[in-house]
Amino acid sequence: MLTWTPLVCFAIILLVFCVSEWLSSKTNGYISAMVFAAVIALALFWTNMIPKTVAVDSTLMATLNAYGVALLIVNMGTSIDLENLLAEWKTVLICCAGLVGLGILAFTAGVALFGREYALCAAPPIAGGVIAYQIVAEVATAAGRLDLAGYAALIMGLQSMIGMPISSFCLKKELAKMKAENRFSAEGEVKSAFKLPETNLFKDPKGVFDSSTYKFFKLAFAAVLANVLTNLTGGALNVNVSYLIVGVLLRKVNFLQKNMLQSAGGYGICMMAIYGLMFNGFAGISPSDLMRMLVPIIGMFALGVVGIGILAAITGKFVGYSPAVAIAVGMTALYGYPGTEVLSKEVVSSMKDFTEEEKAKALDYVMPKMIVGGFTTVTVASVVFAGIIAPMIF
Repeated sequence: MLTWTPLVCFAIILLVFCVSEWLSSKTNGYISAMVFAAVIALALFWTNMIPKTVAVDSTLMATLNAYGVALLIVNMGTSIDLENLLAEWKTVLICCAGLVGLGILAFTAGVALFGREYALCAAPPIAGGVIAYQIVAEVATAAGRLDLAGYAALIMGLQSMIGMPISSFCLKKELAKMKAENRFSAEGEVKSAFKLPETNLFKDPKGVFDSSTYKFFKLAFAAVLANVLTNLTGGALNVNVSYLIVGVLLRKVNFLQKNMLQSAGGYGICMMAIYGLMFNGFAGISPSDLMRMLVPIIGMFALGVVGIGILAAITGKFVGYSPAVAIAVGMTALYGYPGTEVLSKEVVSSMKDFTEEEKAKALDYVMPKMIVGGFTTVTVASVVFAGIIAPMIF
């Protein structure tokens, strides 16, 4: 008889996500691995093949709560390129406006139609990726509402299937219009490289100072500073936002390097801990819960798309973006990087009547906006968005 030790629980969770990633690859990523993971996990829980405490028993939850979240968000801050964000300030503004539109409809129509808990648990995952989900799931779990943690996980799993087709349609429409207007025939504009003043106070680490141990220490030290910052504000500044801010600033002075958690070898286990949190959420969903969630899931996606689309299009008009481009970059909130890069290339490649030179210019036009849009929404704005909304859910 199988004994549910932490190792066995850990292995089962990883097996489910391995199978889910393989199934997702068979759809070329169109159906998220999270969707397959939800289906498999729910089937296992509902047939009593695995205990509902499998995620807690795996100790992944303990890892996440102890330091996993802190390291992940600080590391996320190191991936932000301030020069690119400032150079594409119009895209950043449109993406932020789109999330404001999402927030407005979530707090008004969403609360009125589906109730406060369903509306506010859905908004942060729609606004971004796994960290926004984690912030909501932690609050829901602490309130004893595992069903809402699972609901948020389902939202996160389905979001790319909603956002990517909309962005693809908008970009294809815009590129066809640009070709009809002969805007790809002239020599493309050469953008001036935007650079902030040099602020490298620390030298690039070498030798023993570039070891995994030092990298983990510096990430942990940055997380401690973020906690101090939050304490100094009396908790007014959400600690997750503090992690992000400190990560950005310490990367800028070169105390932290880009994507340090990956190079230290710790990113994978921290992401496994996030998977454990998702599994814990699925454990709290019964068949009747799932049926009850279908209407709020569909409804909140509809409101999210409308809210993001309207505010993005309005803001785009003021900064000189067409509605199609503005909506396309606004929708990056639903899938983020690397989906933004993959989608940009696929859209340009699909333009059959474009010459190779026109395709190159089209990609130069589309790619920076989509990449920056994805980083703005998923990496930065969604964390702030979730940090503001999560404490208001209950």
